[in-house]
Amino acid sequence: MAGSGLRDREDLTLDLVGVAGLTALAGGLVLLSSSQEFGFDLGATVAGVASQLSVTLPAAVLVVVVTALDLAAGFTVARLARRVPFGSVGEAVMWATVGTLLKNAVLLGLLGGVGLFRAPVMLAVNVALVTPIAVQLGRRARVPEPERRWSAGLRARLSGLGSWPLAALFAVIWAGPVILQLASPVVPFLDVLPNHVAPAEHLRAFGAFDPLTATQSPIYGPSRSLLGYVAWLGALTVMSGLPAALAISAFILPSAVLVAVGLHRLGRVLVGPDVPLWPWILLAFALTTSFARLGDVRGTVVVLPFACAALGLVAEVMDRPAAESDPWWSGSGTVTGLALGAAILVHPVIGALAVATVGLVTMARPAALAPHGLVATVVASIIGLPQAATMAGVALPTATLAVSVVAAIAVGAWLDRAMRWPARRSIVAAAAARLPVVLVALLGAGAVLALLTLPDVVTDLGPAAIVSGAGLTLEAIQILLVVLVGGWAIGSRAARAPVVLLAALAGVAAAVATQLIPGDGDALARALRFELPKTLHYWIPVGVAVGAGATLGLVRVTSRLTWPLGPILLGIFVVAAALPLRPEPIDRLHLGERRWSEALAAELGYAATGYWRGYPDAREILDGPRRELIEAVQAEIAAGRLGPDTGVLHVARTFQQWDATPLGVFAGVTETTVSPDAEFSIHTVGGRLHLLEDLDALLDSGGFEYVLLEPSNELPTDVRTRIELAGFGVIYQNERGLLFRLST
Repeated sequence: MAGSGLRDREDLTLDLVGVAGLTALAGGLVLLSSSQEFGFDLGATVAGVASQLSVTLPAAVLVVVVTALDLAAGFTVARLARRVPFGSVGEAVMWATVGTLLKNAVLLGLLGGVGLFRAPVMLAVNVALVTPIAVQLGRRARVPEPERRWSAGLRARLSGLGSWPLAALFAVIWAGPVILQLASPVVPFLDVLPNHVAPAEHLRAFGAFDPLTATQSPIYGPSRSLLGYVAWLGALTVMSGLPAALAISAFILPSAVLVAVGLHRLGRVLVGPDVPLWPWILLAFALTTSFARLGDVRGTVVVLPFACAALGLVAEVMDRPAAESDPWWSGSGTVTGLALGAAILVHPVIGALAVATVGLVTMARPAALAPHGLVATVVASIIGLPQAATMAGVALPTATLAVSVVAAIAVGAWLDRAMRWPARRSIVAAAAARLPVVLVALLGAGAVLALLTLPDVVTDLGPAAIVSGAGLTLEAIQILLVVLVGGWAIGSRAARAPVVLLAALAGVAAAVATQLIPGDGDALARALRFELPKTLHYWIPVGVAVGAGATLGLVRVTSRLTWPLGPILLGIFVVAAALPLRPEPIDRLHLGERRWSEALAAELGYAATGYWRGYPDAREILDGPRRELIEAVQAEIAAGRLGPDTGVLHVARTFQQWDATPLGVFAGVTETTVSPDAEFSIHTVGGRLHLLEDLDALLDSGGFEYVLLEPSNELPTDVRTRIELAGFGVIYQNERGLLFRLST
């Protein structure tokens, strides 16, 4: 009875924590509902969602089904790589995600170059891979015992949530991105259109992608290509048959689920089975920039399951007894490298930070991890070679992507076998143990040399810059950092885990290193100085959130905190995390820590009005006349006259997508834009933007078979005449523009 009474007390206090969080969240939303930046009207949100459901709900269902098929095929790939069954649903889903990405990358490499990356072929391949699973499920008695226990274990976890108010708090917070999805027929964020949506639409339109440097929107060049993202979301777009802008928006829910699974699985590896992580890691993650951008479906967020898979496996190997057999046929080092390589393909900067973290953890635990880390780094580097070459502007054939994955597996398996000899392991471990000294010496020498030879670095790295950079980093993790420090004090394994701490250190080191690059260097150097520190707002808080969330779970059960101190601390956390109390207000694009009410209010506001305010259509970007122009281009594609390599020249008063019709994004064609405001900056380097002075040369170059002219008073009055004199004739026109085709 005493035990029952104690349990009732714990349940009650946990319920009170959930109620406190829900109350604070509601209060925060009330405070923000009338604010200038985050204001929203709940009735307008409901109406906004309802107005789009006829489009977004069927798309959501279809993309969930296609994603499930894709993941099931990826699970087959992952399961074939295992000696033993997966031990949990979370582990299986995580590695199925890695298998899915690599499978689609190989398929893009094999099929994209020959125009066969099409729905019938992709569906056939995936169904063929899923068939063994269906056969195994049909023979239930032959399913291995750990896999048979999955459903029972999942039911037990669902029935043991610990607190329904706490579960409701999680559900309300994490519902925000899904609400935004149901109100968004076009994925809601500006800079995902050129390099996320346009390549996927190109694959849907043509089933082709070659070479790897191919870009469709003129705004971004190959330096911003994300080959793994193109393979994965391109496959989902092709198999669903939906326009890429809608298909990627419909992927918000599957992406959120996969991110949640990856984070929870990483936390479970770090703390073991005895600490109740639900829903603490996911509530902690909801404070991060990455959570606020779940609705973007951007590469910096979609990459997280792959990084979590790699870091989790490293943590497992670090704690694995020496006598225990490796569960992977090719070796854990190879599999870690495959996950890291997948991360590089989805987002090169986040992938590189994950590789750096594995390297730092290896140097911290050389005896246990040196051979593993060496193999993982080699494998990830081989997979990442096509991505690196693409970003450097080297036009490799698409087949290179498939070759790199296969070669990485072969080399990794060979290296893993070679590292099984004790003498070789000792040599590698000894070398890894000496690496920190070498790296510190090299970094120190590089810093001194930069400071002596590059005067602007002295200014850039002055005390004010250092304090400002540290302040921005701390602002992005302020509540989480307090929890993490508290976790260190009470002995949280996750708070002290090398994976968590060294992930943050890798980010800090990368930030310092990029600032040593001259500020007046070439475009690539300036882009690194700008992009990498910004990306750290997606990297550092995630690792800290895993450590902080696991610490919150430990607060529930640790004997070092006498009752009711634990529940009080949890209550303080949920209230502080929910309320939008800060010295200065933030905006909706804030790169930093978001209170739960701020993230949810932003999503409710966008759902009410449409994300694309200021565009021709606030929800679909395209208004009627612009959509008719897109349909005219699509008719040329359907007729076989406009192919994947056909150049389309677009003449408009601006290249900005809030005015000019985005042909690359919505038709998937290879678009080049001529406009008076053509921009040449770190954001557009490598793109195809030209000033009006280049128009005649482009028309006479022979590189274009189509021209779209959107007339404007800001364009010369003779533009149409110049186009017609170059041999182009009008094949379609409406009130918005004229589509020309080269006369034959």
